[in-house]
Amino acid sequence: MKNKSAKEQREINILKGGNSFYSTLVICLFVFFLSIAALITAFNNLISMHDKNLSGKICTLVTEKMNHSIDSMTQSASSTSHVLSAQGFDSPSQIYEILNEYGKSDYLSIGFLDSDGSMYATDEEKIEFKKWDLKETALRAKPVSMSMPYRSALYGKPVVTVFSQFEYGNEKHGYLFLTYSLGELQKMAATQSLDNDIEIWLMNSESANIIQCAGGDEHAIGSWNNAYLVMQNIDEADRDVYREWIDKTRMGANDIGISYSIGDTLYTQFCSRISSMPGWYVAVRIPSNALSATMSTFRNYVLYFLAVLMLVVVVLITNMYRLSKRENKILTQLSIHDSLTGVLNRRAFDFAAEEKLSHSKGAALIFFDIDYFKQVNDQFGHDAGDRLLVAFSDTLKNNFSDRGIISRFGGDEFVVLTDMSSFGDIAESLVKTTDDVRSINLNDDKHDGPGFMISFSAGAAAYPKDADTLSRLKKCADMALYATKEKGRNGYSWFAPDMADPKANRVIPTEAGTKTAAAPVKSTPVKPAANAVTREQSVKPAVTSVTREKSAKPAVTSVTREKPAAASGAAAQAVSNPSGKKVVKKVVRKVIVKKVVKKKPTPPADQTV
Repeated sequence: MKNKSAKEQREINILKGGNSFYSTLVICLFVFFLSIAALITAFNNLISMHDKNLSGKICTLVTEKMNHSIDSMTQSASSTSHVLSAQGFDSPSQIYEILNEYGKSDYLSIGFLDSDGSMYATDEEKIEFKKWDLKETALRAKPVSMSMPYRSALYGKPVVTVFSQFEYGNEKHGYLFLTYSLGELQKMAATQSLDNDIEIWLMNSESANIIQCAGGDEHAIGSWNNAYLVMQNIDEADRDVYREWIDKTRMGANDIGISYSIGDTLYTQFCSRISSMPGWYVAVRIPSNALSATMSTFRNYVLYFLAVLMLVVVVLITNMYRLSKRENKILTQLSIHDSLTGVLNRRAFDFAAEEKLSHSKGAALIFFDIDYFKQVNDQFGHDAGDRLLVAFSDTLKNNFSDRGIISRFGGDEFVVLTDMSSFGDIAESLVKTTDDVRSINLNDDKHDGPGFMISFSAGAAAYPKDADTLSRLKKCADMALYATKEKGRNGYSWFAPDMADPKANRVIPTEAGTKTAAAPVKSTPVKPAANAVTREQSVKPAVTSVTREKSAKPAVTSVTREKPAAASGAAAQAVSNPSGKKVVKKVVRKVIVKKVVKKKPTPPADQTV
């Protein structure tokens, strides 16, 4: 046995599809994982490079939000003071009653001090004021001031009190106060994705005392500390930078940012002055790895998504490959197309037709048979016969390919399965096909010869009216085709329920003798042209030249039902024999020959010998 070359072996592997596919799949997976590794490395480098810059920007943003939130508190107190001043109240008691009617929204308590220093508030609030010496802060309100944060025994949490001056009576001055929870500052300033990592402080620049407003440790919120004590935890190399930062706050500098390390964690810290609280700063501290952790979570989600996506793609590709391989095997076995005409062959048509009918609401199956095709082969040669088959299939393509499936069923027999909206729609296509077929010229380009008028017989059945399966539909169309041939060919018939099986019209031997069944025919004849070749004209071996005349486009006649015709006596004389079919065929053949011999053709006047 001859050894296969490497090229032939590769071609065999491609046809098998195994080695080539799995090798390609392995290479794709390798490239995918290599790309993922490169993506992770690049992502980590990018995070590390931008951590410090992004931390500073976030600190700046949070500081601005804190200032805005404190400003909103002072503006709220100032707006209320303006309303009281505009009312022109004379009695402090009247003012206190009005204040008690205010619905508490974002503040914990409300009250005021009159011009004499008397306080209009609850007894518990008076104790709080005395404990924290808040009257001194109130007198600094020109027009607004804010206390330092303190832990309220009344509310059990850190609070801050805002004071705003107003006028009443005869140019008397009072001091409105609103007490807010530091938690309100936390709500306004917190960043949802980093709220467990960002620490927000309020810092007194004179004493360097700090109170934590927000952070990951809930127990630390509201606790006091000192910036110098915090400095003891900072790496020694960064302590000078931190000490310089504290000194700048004492000098009243604004928008100060630094970076320092505590152990393995790098922190970025930023502070900004509070305009309504002289000597106070809001400071924000964020660890750089907080950004890394957030982005790492995002990175992991991306990797999980890519992994799942890759798995789904591999499964889909594998299933598509297996399905394609199975379908290719089936299509290869079917040898889809007819080699001469290019239309589907019989087995491929059955496969495609079953699929089309499964999704169709209305269709028609039409059998076509070229009239006297054997005479064409005998008189003009097989090349002319091949040209006729190709031309006939092209005609069917022109009229049915845009909505149907066309197949050469064998020899000169074709079948079309086409969508059908109405019987008239199919009838128009058949009439158009008839005209196109008559214009077929059997002569090749190199030779001129005698003309030959082509016609066809057709039988049609409707789906699902006549049959609901492909096999039954083909049987019905075949009976309609046989009915057309029985009526003289050159036309078409629709299947009717009273049509018998075509085999029933043939002589059938029985034990009692012979009998012939005849079926009623529902047909639509197409009037043959004057120069069409008939059965009687085809007996002589001499070739006659047929002069083509234009024939009027045949009109589709209304379908009428005819009474069944009795079988001829000659055809009924079959010999009973146990062998059955052979005797019937011989008798029928003899009867046909006798009929043809009796009728010798007489050439029409318009033919030229």
